[in-house]
Amino acid sequence: MFMESRILERWLLLVALGHVIAGVAIPILAYSAAFDYYSGLLQQAFSPAQQVPQATVEFQRWIVALFGPTIASVGVVFGALVMAGIKYRDTWPWNALLLGLALWAPGDIYISLTRDFWLHVQIDAAALLAIVPPVLVLRARAVSYQAALSR
Repeated sequence: MFMESRILERWLLLVALGHVIAGVAIPILAYSAAFDYYSGLLQQAFSPAQQVPQATVEFQRWIVALFGPTIASVGVVFGALVMAGIKYRDTWPWNALLLGLALWAPGDIYISLTRDFWLHVQIDAAALLAIVPPVLVLRARAVSYQAALSR
């Protein structure tokens, strides 16, 4: 049981680090050729029958680049909550993570679905699958640990 917890904790720390790395990379990628595929998907979602002006593409690059630091900061906070959950063996860090996901995921998925932007829905689903099950297991372990302390 201890080993499984360590694996889940490390997994979540890696997911947090992945958010930081992605957040730092996004502003760079937004101004590279790698952005063209994503930009094409955006154009299909918002202007399927017409060519999008270059100014619009530049705005897309800017807004996506601006989102990168937000992702990186979420990764830092995510990692800090995981480390607090590990250190204190209390439920509050896991509850905070679950609350944050509950506030983010439905809205993000809904907004993506309003434009049939399935790439974001798929990314959101993958993130939820990578994060929620380990958090629930570690939260349950924290509940058990707290119950044992209160006896």
